[in-house]
Amino acid sequence: MTETIRHSILLVDDEPEILFSLRGLLRKEFEVHTAQSGAEAMNILKQQPINVIMTDQRMPEMSGVQLLHQVEGEYPQAIRIVFTGYADIKAVIDAVNQGHIYRYITKPWDPDELLSVLRQACAAHDRLAGHQRLLAELRGYLGDCVPLLKGLPQQEGASPLAARGGELLTRLERVLSGQDT
Repeated sequence: MTETIRHSILLVDDEPEILFSLRGLLRKEFEVHTAQSGAEAMNILKQQPINVIMTDQRMPEMSGVQLLHQVEGEYPQAIRIVFTGYADIKAVIDAVNQGHIYRYITKPWDPDELLSVLRQACAAHDRLAGHQRLLAELRGYLGDCVPLLKGLPQQEGASPLAARGGELLTRLERVLSGQDT
């Protein structure tokens, strides 16, 4: 029997009633964490691995877009969603277009649509995590192979295998660190 993975969702809103309502909707399917401010959300992120963070846009001290921009820098593996009930969503649209936010949802939300978006976000997180694991395994494999290749005799006219392996390892390191895509 396979155990179902409960993805962790962090909900951020300065209105406790919204958090209560969302927790009630999501708690059966997800591990739900809540925060009433950007600072509180950052504290939770330091303590808990979070797959998806969903935040309100309009909050005192730190907007949702500001929070998600900070999360992107410190916790890039977390999928970022913003929800808003306001018509002036230019900052949200700009953030989506620049790739800082996975999706945005409007308030009031449709429960089925919200669940669908969160499931899609969790699937995106799983794909990214799998991609990172595969790249790390490849990095380890290449790291093991390059020293072995240095000891092999090279055929005349062929580019040295060790050099090619070292170049591939260097490029892989740049990709993993986000310097090269």
